[in-house]
Order: sequence, then structure tokens, then C-alpha cells
Amino acid sequence: TLRLFFHDCFVQGCDASVMIASPNGDAEKDASENLSLAGDGFDTVIKAKAAVEASCPGVVSCADILALATRDVIALLGGPSYRVELGRRDGLVSKASSVDSNLPKASFNLNQLNKMFSKHNLTQTDMIALSG
Repeated sequence: TLRLFFHDCFVQGCDASVMIASPNGDAEKDASENLSLAGDGFDTVIKAKAAVEASCPGVVSCADILALATRDVIALLGGPSYRVELGRRDGLVSKASSVDSNLPKASFNLNQLNKMFSKHNLTQTDMIALSG
């Protein structure tokens, strides 16, 4: 879930656009960089969205659900719990072509990685945590 959130936020902001499916296979989730994302992260958000929609349709976004699920997974694994500001809107556009230039590549050196993460106001420690 953390990696799913990281990949979502780095591409178009934290808008759950990584969750959008495309019949043509050209959405963010179809990009080669995202093919290794765990399916259970997607399933968790989809199931939570269905449950929330049954109680209060059209109120809670997938983007908020993904942010909350990430926070909860971190806390369950012994990491810090933190307040999550709600009110994100789900993205309506998801293009595989927008992924490549917005996620770090395996070939990046330390300077390239630091530069990419610093664009998102993240430290080297943050980068290490997100890289697993």
C-alpha cells in the first residue's frame, strides 16, 4: 500500500489516478514501472471504496482511502501514526506515458535519486524508506 501511494503521488499528485483501469492498457497502472505493484493494495482500496459507497455514496474519494490505508499500514507495522488531511479529489486522467519520467529508475545514481525525491520535499531518509 505504501509503494502504491508513493507511485500515485509521484506521477500526478495523490489523486488515486494509479487506480484507474483502461480497456486499452494505457493507464498508469499498466506502465511497466507499476506492473510490480502488489494487487492486494489495489484490492484493499477497491473494497474499502465499495463499503464506503454503500453507506455514503459520492462522499469519500479513492485518493483519501489510499492515503488513510497507507497511514494505517505504517502504524500497524510499528511506524508512526499521523493525521491525514481529507478532501482529496480523485484524478480523472491516468496515462501510462506520464509514469516513466516521474518515477525513479533502477539505473539512477544517488544524485539523481536525491534530486527526484527533493522535488517532492522528501529527504534521503524518506527515499530509503520508500525504496524498501
